[in-house]
Amino acid sequence: MDHYSDHCSDDLSTFWDELRNKCVPCLQHPQHPIRPGYEFSPNCGRHDDGGKSEGPYRRCASQTFNNGSFVKCQPCSSCPPNHQKLSECNATIDTQCCGAGDQTGCWKGALGTTTQQMQRSTMLRVQVSTSNPTSAKHIDPNVHGDSGMSRVNHQTAWIVLTVILVLSVLAFLLFNCIKKRRRRPRAFCIRDKENKPCFKVSLKDCLPSDNILYTNQQSRSSRRTAAVNEEFALLQSGTRSLEDILSPDLQSAPLQTVLDNLDVLEELVILLDPEIPGVKNTSHLASRCSFPATWITYTYSLRDSKSPLRAVLEGVTTKHPDWTVGQLARLLREMDRNDAVAVLTKLTLLKVV
Repeated sequence: MDHYSDHCSDDLSTFWDELRNKCVPCLQHPQHPIRPGYEFSPNCGRHDDGGKSEGPYRRCASQTFNNGSFVKCQPCSSCPPNHQKLSECNATIDTQCCGAGDQTGCWKGALGTTTQQMQRSTMLRVQVSTSNPTSAKHIDPNVHGDSGMSRVNHQTAWIVLTVILVLSVLAFLLFNCIKKRRRRPRAFCIRDKENKPCFKVSLKDCLPSDNILYTNQQSRSSRRTAAVNEEFALLQSGTRSLEDILSPDLQSAPLQTVLDNLDVLEELVILLDPEIPGVKNTSHLASRCSFPATWITYTYSLRDSKSPLRAVLEGVTTKHPDWTVGQLARLLREMDRNDAVAVLTKLTLLKVV
């Protein structure tokens, strides 16, 4: 069977939505994001009456891939002439090639080739010397017949090792420089014992503690606050992708993780439950999770005894236990609630299984 829907047989990447009375792309379903290494099943595995014959995904077939950018798996590429293959195609990554001018990309291949040649040469010499010492003298020149190419590969390997060594030394010197700058004396007081302004004096020359400007702990706290504000500004600007904010393990964690972390849940409740004009809240999230308007109204009528957000999350985990933190984060991003996405990053402190 090449399709499951009679209404959507012309486009197998869509399924029949009875509520909208039209064909809807599988990608628009909140539980069907594009998965690397997979493609959508015909009509998402759904019949026109809502029944299912298979899951929404199929694994990419041999010699095809999907890196998370395509609805259907794509054929693996072949390296052009005069190009070197760095890695084979697999379910999530296309074939990796490099040309003669791309020396950086070819270093890995050159090192691998050198290692393989040295291993083959050593194995041949050992095998010949143990089995037939006379023939070893005859085969040895053939083993080194392409010594010119080996010398080039060895030179490339030495260049790579030299660059790595230089970078390591520079990193070590930079670390020492930063460490020394942190040890420099700082201003501890506003005025010294003679009531003159002071900027670089020892603590013993200062007046009583009420003249101390900042302690080391206060300074570190200020730096941490600035870093958090900068991170939040980046989240609010929408310039960072979700993959840069949430780790893959956290995105694939079950939605129940949010309910289990009471601190994170409490912050989300404070952000999303209030009804503020012009700001999308829990009611919008419930609508995107396909809860009817009557249920949302009833849930908000009980908000004095139970948080609407908690009711929504519990309802989603009950109906769809396969929902993940990543799906919740994507809905929040679509609602322009990047502040709530920032709170989800605190779940990285948990051990996600």
